[in-house]
Amino acid sequence: MIFYGLFEKIKIILYTLVQASNNMNRRISTIMTVAAIAVMGGALFGSSFTAPLNGGSALEVNADPLAKVASMGGLELVMPEAYASGPCADLLDSGRPVVNFDLTGVSVELPSLSGTYSAMTFSEQIPGPTLRVTQGDVVHMTLTIPGDEMTQHGNDMHASQMSSKPYMGAVNIGETGEYCFIAEVPGVFKYHCSGVNVAAMDQHVLSGMYGITIVDPLDGYKRLMVEKTALEGGEVVKDKQFYDADALEFQLQYNQLYLTDAGTYDMSKMMAHSTSQTVVNGQAFSYVPNGIHNLLMFGDANKNIFIAQPWNSMDLKQHQSQLLFVPTDEHVRFFIENQGNEPVYWHIVGEILDRVTQANRVQAQGTETWLLGGSQNMIVDVVFDEPGVYAAVNHDYAAIYSGAATVIVAGLPLDPVNETATALGVVQGAVDAGSYAGVLGNPSDAVPPAGMNTISHPALNVKCMCTDDVANAAIENGALPLWEVIPAVIAAAQG
Repeated sequence: MIFYGLFEKIKIILYTLVQASNNMNRRISTIMTVAAIAVMGGALFGSSFTAPLNGGSALEVNADPLAKVASMGGLELVMPEAYASGPCADLLDSGRPVVNFDLTGVSVELPSLSGTYSAMTFSEQIPGPTLRVTQGDVVHMTLTIPGDEMTQHGNDMHASQMSSKPYMGAVNIGETGEYCFIAEVPGVFKYHCSGVNVAAMDQHVLSGMYGITIVDPLDGYKRLMVEKTALEGGEVVKDKQFYDADALEFQLQYNQLYLTDAGTYDMSKMMAHSTSQTVVNGQAFSYVPNGIHNLLMFGDANKNIFIAQPWNSMDLKQHQSQLLFVPTDEHVRFFIENQGNEPVYWHIVGEILDRVTQANRVQAQGTETWLLGGSQNMIVDVVFDEPGVYAAVNHDYAAIYSGAATVIVAGLPLDPVNETATALGVVQGAVDAGSYAGVLGNPSDAVPPAGMNTISHPALNVKCMCTDDVANAAIENGALPLWEVIPAVIAAAQG
């Protein structure tokens, strides 16, 4: 409780300082580096700061905290004059390719397992839009805060290598902030709201303000080697299988929700690591069967296939859960990011992770599970050997039971579905694609923008933890609204 009280005092001080700066109509960027936190600890709590750790005595604060902070010049760290103006002018005219990435910071109400909740979003969706660039590109990021938004927001992009002040601080309501950087390092990188100059950053991020940047290597991805064996002359020998660098791609981002009964952010639950729901791409149990799959499998939309199907109804539209579909014997690439507070022990039930890459360096080949701490990422390459049903999980049972289960169907293994698709006259699409994505598509929020080594999905369906405006934009871009398509197909077959 002592340490919880310390965090609360620090948070109050940060809010007070930010409010004071706003009243003076100027921006203050608060940067809490390890050094800054140490200075704060010493300044605010003096020599008694470590007493509870060493002697168990009560914490005593011998100086007025705000006076101490003021005497230090506040929490605004003084940076060299070179950082006084943004780098965009030079970089945009540098001759390098430029990728514009325009975001808005918007608070909206979105559904959860326990009802609606107060979400904070980049561009009305969770996760925010995925930025994909090639190593060496210039990223031109803008963040606009609408005039009716309730709070400031910022954007900390982990793919950048630049001073956090002044670029990643809070953008005022009704204004637009921008910065530019060169994406020098390949890999998957988190971006997230920096709160109101760090204050309340936890609330903003854990309420939905996060996304990823994929930086493709300048020379492309490497071909995949998979260890196999063969029988030759009665002997078992090694038989290495090689797959082209081109791959079918998915993106999965893990986080937690910490909610009150009213659907608002609960900091006390976060501090206690008491998760309300574990979300994958912003939604608990987002990739499990739904009523459409029940209907195709059993002829009954209300007869569930999976143990947990909380998003069955087509009335949910873009919030209905969906499945991932892949062919067998094809290179599949997953971009994975841990956006949250809890570790992710990433595992596919029934498969081996053929290759794990972080920052363009292979970390493992042929492993069962890979651990990601908070704000860590990886690229996982997998070849699904056999037709069947698989599940990608965070192999922490509490995480699985609270939402971190993603069902993947490889090939065309479900005879009842095949028969139903034949009767509806749509089976050929699945046969041609080697997966049910040829009929139903893959969920739009699980598929990243295409890169230089991307195999196109046969179709996408509209799936996102997002507003209707975002869903409608996906429809305009060709994604299938299954809540309209499936009833139409059934009606046509019956008519």
